[in-house]
Amino acid sequence: MEAPNTATGSAILDSNIPSQIVESKLPFEQEHLDALSRMQSLTPYYQWSVELIAPWIGKRVLDAGCGIGNATEHLKELAEYVLAADLSPKNLEVLKKRFAEDGNVEPAQLDLDKDIREITSREIDTIVCLDVLEHVEDDCSLLARFNEMLQPDGHLLIKVPAGRWLFGSIDEASGHFRRYTKSELRQKAEQTGWEVVKLHYMNIFGVLPYFLKSRILKKQANFSRTMSRKQLERIRKMLPILKRIDRFVGPPLGQSLVLVARKSRREK
Repeated sequence: MEAPNTATGSAILDSNIPSQIVESKLPFEQEHLDALSRMQSLTPYYQWSVELIAPWIGKRVLDAGCGIGNATEHLKELAEYVLAADLSPKNLEVLKKRFAEDGNVEPAQLDLDKDIREITSREIDTIVCLDVLEHVEDDCSLLARFNEMLQPDGHLLIKVPAGRWLFGSIDEASGHFRRYTKSELRQKAEQTGWEVVKLHYMNIFGVLPYFLKSRILKKQANFSRTMSRKQLERIRKMLPILKRIDRFVGPPLGQSLVLVARKSRREK
């Protein structure tokens, strides 16, 4: 099957995944949609996330678990083609409208466990997976499937929550199975056939607020719902400065980990 030509407008792939599968894999579907809608205003945050991985973004990108496309908005400016894939039919409806006029974005309802052949047919050279892996119980299996989907010498670009010691009520309310240490993420990537190119922390300024709300105050909500719209607006305005400081100091820890990995050439 040839990769689709989307030059005349966004193609839409709907695989008609049974609702039982969606419900079992996305028990917090509506909550996540609400959170992504609230976070949509934080354009500088998504821009920052994509800037960190931009040097490794190729021509044909899978945005795996793309939600409502908050990062896709920035990926589409860097790639010739973006397969904006999400399991949620509610997210797909938003994606259809959001990228209706973008000829290089293909919104798709896909199951990353099952639709490997469909994704492989798109000749993907870059997989972007931002804040998704922590929602998957068997994360190593997904990392291995990503390897199957990717073209030779392609890159996997991941962002996940950092710090096991930060795991608390907000993670539970968000459907997280874990937060990652550097060594854990590196080990899981390498044992599933990836060559780690770069692994670093992001967003040192988010650590203390998250610790207070999740471990001390034990807020029973996803992180975005612990902030008012005014607070989100203040954060949006501060992000360009916080990003520059974060880059300058290292950082030695952060709310997130960013992984850049290359499909290994070694024989398995």
